[in-house]
Amino acid sequence: MLAALIGVVVGVATIGLIELIRFVQTVGYGEGSETHYAEIISRAPAWKVILVPTLGGLVVGLLMQLLPEKRYHGIADVMEACALNSARMPARSGIAAALAAGVSLGVGAPLGREGPAVHIGASISAWLAERLRLDHRQSLALLGCGASAAVAASFNAPVAAVIFALEVIVGYFTLRVFAPVVIAAMLAMVVREYFIGSEALFPIPENGIATLWELAVLAILGVLGAGLAKSIIMLVPRVEQLWTRMHVPGWLRPACAGLVIGILAIQVPMIMSVGFEATLAALSGSLGPGVLALLLAVKLFAVVLALGSGFAGGVFGPAIYLGAMLGGVWWYTLVMLGSVFGWPMTEVLAGQSLYAVVGMAAVSSALLGAPISTILIVFELTREYGVTLGVMTAAAVASTVMQFGQHGSYFRWQLARRNVDIRRGRDISLLSREPCENLVSQMYAQADVTLTVGELEARMGSERRRVAVFVDEQQRLLGSVNLSGLIAHAIEHGMDSPAVAAAIGDDYAIYPSTDILSAVQTMAEQQLEFIPVTQKSTQDSRGSVAGVVFKSDLLGAHYDVIKRAREHEFGIT
Repeated sequence: MLAALIGVVVGVATIGLIELIRFVQTVGYGEGSETHYAEIISRAPAWKVILVPTLGGLVVGLLMQLLPEKRYHGIADVMEACALNSARMPARSGIAAALAAGVSLGVGAPLGREGPAVHIGASISAWLAERLRLDHRQSLALLGCGASAAVAASFNAPVAAVIFALEVIVGYFTLRVFAPVVIAAMLAMVVREYFIGSEALFPIPENGIATLWELAVLAILGVLGAGLAKSIIMLVPRVEQLWTRMHVPGWLRPACAGLVIGILAIQVPMIMSVGFEATLAALSGSLGPGVLALLLAVKLFAVVLALGSGFAGGVFGPAIYLGAMLGGVWWYTLVMLGSVFGWPMTEVLAGQSLYAVVGMAAVSSALLGAPISTILIVFELTREYGVTLGVMTAAAVASTVMQFGQHGSYFRWQLARRNVDIRRGRDISLLSREPCENLVSQMYAQADVTLTVGELEARMGSERRRVAVFVDEQQRLLGSVNLSGLIAHAIEHGMDSPAVAAAIGDDYAIYPSTDILSAVQTMAEQQLEFIPVTQKSTQDSRGSVAGVVFKSDLLGAHYDVIKRAREHEFGIT
């Protein structure tokens, strides 16, 4: 019942986002149509094409000041909420992000609406889960419901929406989560059918690969798609660095970017907003090689500029657009190479529209890091299953190439910038957020530097301690040693040698706030069963001793964290 409720509410909210985009476009340009945006831009006077995205960027910049960390929140934040924050998200960020996205896409920012839609759906789901005081497992399922409902209502792709929610957002597949996610997507499709209809967004003529050897050149297209995705990840921070060097404040950056995008749109109106017209033209094969290359280059520049300047929007829309252009350019490249060598490539290659579809799958799979979802959503967007082998080949190759590097997708790159690495696994991410403060023990012998090995060994025996910590008069850490290390030193140097000579230096220590993962790694480097804990000091690099943490306690806490995670996810002990 909750899944059905989320499906209806998120479906209506997603339709509301689409209508908000159209409303902003109407206010700015006098008329609104998502599928005829370039046509409207081409009829508008030049001053308006420049002024509207500039003023819209200023509004977006001011809206961003209301959001946590003063930035746009999208799919990466939903992934982080699922993995680390017990599926909880602030509702305020969802509302502000929705308004910012509506303004951004309405004035022509060359981004997509899937990111804002998913974030809105997740925010609504998280708000409801918190009000009903649902546990982690139920909250996570409900968050997946919100994500699937948003994708289904936005792109008319219910099957891909379900897999996307499980593959990217929730992160695992179980019947306990699968069933409600399906119900939410189904109800969202009912809402879309009522308000918009269920026609395919990118219908193409019946298509299919000409020969099986053609899969090889489509695999190369997958490599090119991954390269394009990597270039976006590389160039976005360069834009941010440029604004920083120019000392442009964050709230003003979208307006400056809007000015540049508006100037470009006077000559190339097809780069604006989601870009349905250009994508449909590329899929129909009606664009020549020069136009395809121009749209690919200018759109790539505009997308990177918009993302690096703070406009609100997703990356799936740009991935579809850029992929279609890339596929068309690759088809023409093969034809031209064939003409150079005298090969009749047009007779042995499939049509340009197939390459455009496969290019969509390649770039989308690489940017989203979700090959299964991408394959399905391309099928549902085009309603053409003759491209199956080509789409699967390119998506698989693109996703594989993306793994050769630091980041497997645009979303994981965003998370890595905030020191959240979901690629390492949900368990490790959880451990990296669990501090050692509750594991600090006082089971150690305190020693000063005047003691000999024999005296310290006798004290540790009488106090039944396996670890000794050396401190000065202010109780600051000087070093530490365990009983086995002390005995080994005595065998080599004698019982009358200074005990402090057997100690490990004061740099071998952690703080109470140090996470379990870091503590285990530090302990493993020294191959010891303990590590001292010190309080942070502003006056001296050596803090006062707070206690020690033993490896057995760390491993016990590690087990408890993983056990709780499994219980929350699968409902088992």
